[in-house]
Amino acid sequence: MSTAAASSADHCHPHHHDHHVHFDESAIKENLEADNSIVYQKSGEDGVLVHLGFLQINHRYLLELQLPSTVSPAFLFGERIALSRDERCLPNVNCKYIEFTGKVGGHYDLKVEFLAHKEKLLREELHLVNVQNFEEKLKLVLSARVLGRGKGTPMLRNGIHCVGVEQDEESEASDWQGFSKGEGSKGDDDDPEKEVDD
Repeated sequence: MSTAAASSADHCHPHHHDHHVHFDESAIKENLEADNSIVYQKSGEDGVLVHLGFLQINHRYLLELQLPSTVSPAFLFGERIALSRDERCLPNVNCKYIEFTGKVGGHYDLKVEFLAHKEKLLREELHLVNVQNFEEKLKLVLSARVLGRGKGTPMLRNGIHCVGVEQDEESEASDWQGFSKGEGSKGDDDDPEKEVDD
């Protein structure tokens, strides 16, 4: 009996150790996954705060949002909910609603186009409404940290896709000047060519 007790005690100890190591690994894995996922937080009755992480200035993104049911307004739980932009609010030119495809597992799929139009902390609001009942609203607050020109390319979180780059007038002007000075063939190419001919 004593040998059986001893062996079970031996067996118990490594098992406990394994469990501890396994817990650490899963915690690390969760942290890594969390770092590269869009983060959602409930905000009031009908609001969801969406943390997009780092984006790049003047880049246009397609956001494939997966709103967890735990942070979503209760009306989304209904059958065949259809959302549209709330026409009573001013349209947001930097943040456009594209489509709502409904519930998939424990979340709701929603597509939004987002332009990172200013540096540092950027927050945009998107107001959506249930097509069947205008009293049922969903307010998305999209928050991103936007890297300026030349500050590097961020690793985009899961579900964020760059679909284009906009040029603002200021950066275009400064780009042009740098280009014509450096290359001498772009922009005001008449003057340098005349000098060469002379």
